[in-house]
Amino acid sequence: MNRYRTALIICFTASLAVAATGQDIGNLMTKVREEMAAKNYDGAREQLQLILQQNSAFAAAYFELSKIALIQDDLKGAQTNIKAAIENDPRNEEYRAEADIIAELSSTMSDARRSYDERDYMGAVARYEKVIENHPTFASAYYGMGMAFAREGNLRQAAEAFKQAQTYNPNDTRYSNALRKVVAEKYNEGNRLYKARDWEAAASAYQEAYQLDPGFHQAYYRLARSYQNLGEIDSALKTLDKTIEIKPDYLPAYLDKGNIFRRDGRSEEAETIYRQALSIDPRSDRAWVGLGAVLKGEKTTEAIEAFKSALAVDPKSGDAAEYLGEIYSDQEKWAEARTFLEQAARLKPKSHVVPWRLAHVLNALGEHEQARQMSKRSTSLRKTFEYGWYELGLAEKALGNRVAAIEAFKNASKGRDASIRKSSQYELKQLESSSR
Repeated sequence: MNRYRTALIICFTASLAVAATGQDIGNLMTKVREEMAAKNYDGAREQLQLILQQNSAFAAAYFELSKIALIQDDLKGAQTNIKAAIENDPRNEEYRAEADIIAELSSTMSDARRSYDERDYMGAVARYEKVIENHPTFASAYYGMGMAFAREGNLRQAAEAFKQAQTYNPNDTRYSNALRKVVAEKYNEGNRLYKARDWEAAASAYQEAYQLDPGFHQAYYRLARSYQNLGEIDSALKTLDKTIEIKPDYLPAYLDKGNIFRRDGRSEEAETIYRQALSIDPRSDRAWVGLGAVLKGEKTTEAIEAFKSALAVDPKSGDAAEYLGEIYSDQEKWAEARTFLEQAARLKPKSHVVPWRLAHVLNALGEHEQARQMSKRSTSLRKTFEYGWYELGLAEKALGNRVAAIEAFKNASKGRDASIRKSSQYELKQLESSSR
């Protein structure tokens, strides 16, 4: 009697467990349908995995997992799960029909890949298009098509295919990487042409690069640089504006725009742009130098502070040191001018202007031998630089080297600057009259 009662209790408990489990699975499947309707496939997968933890033979869960895998571009996962659904419910015709669809998809994808491997790239494209007709959101097909187009050299269609793949499966980095690679090929072609100083061809390559990826701000920026070298300043400014629109914190675009305004004498606009650049990066020595260059005409004190800020950020800013030397020289503060111009001469060894400025200061200080050395450095770097020749003439004259002074002033008198020509001719007359 006890054994009979015990058996009844076990059977009753088992029935309750099954009923409870069935109820839980029903609730979970309702949540799955809700998540699927909301396209929250990861959430749906989590619910399905909970179901399978309770009942590993629940065929409907495998069927839904198969559909999610296919949506999320996981053909292998779709095959595995539809197989498990059929194994647990062999008579379900819906599962078998889905299995046939997945098998056909797998076969067509394999055929496309085979065509690609055999270098029949347009044949591969045709097969991927067949896949897309029946599965318009299957990202792998777009990816394969993009790879085939890229091999054919059709970068524009390759980029479009990769963008579609990204749209339908944004979590797979292969697709974004493939798009970047295609765009980079055209961008790097532009860089090679730019380096070769073929500005027009470089501009064309950069245009193609941003057409492939309209969000590629570096392509816009490099296009603007090409326009500047071609002398197409209006186009350069418009392209820089587009660069800033895409990436509002892209500092080089602000610096180039400020430099264009400064060169064109649009000082107020240049000042505004440089200040915007500094709001993005207060440690930009180039922005401080640009701002100082704009201010030095009418706001000398502020300009000095800007150049000193540039040197505080980057002690190797030769331009800042040169500007400070120039300002102090104009103010006849010879000691300060000398300090900064000597610094600039070390930092800008290829500049012919800096040693001339320093020679002028050294002549004013009466240090003519050093002025002579700096002047020679200037004229060796630029043989037709009349300012360097004029300071050399003054140094040689002060040192008593009459013949060398005459030669230097003669070279200075050949320059373009009318005032230097006039001053040199005056010095020559003085030297000639003193020899009589």
